[in-house]
Amino acid sequence: MTAVHSWDIAPPPRAAAPIAAVELWYREPAVDEQRATVRVTVDGQEPNLRGHFPGLAIYPGVFVIETLEQAMALTVQTERDPVLRRIDSVRFLAPLLDGDELTLAVVAVPDGDGWRVTAIGTRRDGSVTARIKARFERAGDDD
Repeated sequence: MTAVHSWDIAPPPRAAAPIAAVELWYREPAVDEQRATVRVTVDGQEPNLRGHFPGLAIYPGVFVIETLEQAMALTVQTERDPVLRRIDSVRFLAPLLDGDELTLAVVAVPDGDGWRVTAIGTRRDGSVTARIKARFERAGDDD
């Protein structure tokens, strides 16, 4: 039986961002960690993508990382957005083209003053597009 989720429309990011990299999201109940799934549709007409291989818009890897950053802001919901401090591992395994939908499943495990994060991105066809391991910290006064 497939679980039915209630998707929420993502608010605009609090910090300056190249794009709104999350359109829909939901949080999953979990113990000792925080889980969320976010979605964004690649729009080849988006001004930041139009020049990225004209005629063949590709969602760049740096935008996948931006999707993760915006997802973390929704996942942990602290007063200030968590700060990406380190990417331990990232693999981009399949392209995201105009019209594709990126679904990014995020697991954030508390670790000291931040979170160890793993994220797996997939397309609608089930292809894994990205695997990311990263470290986020709580925002401080000097951020």
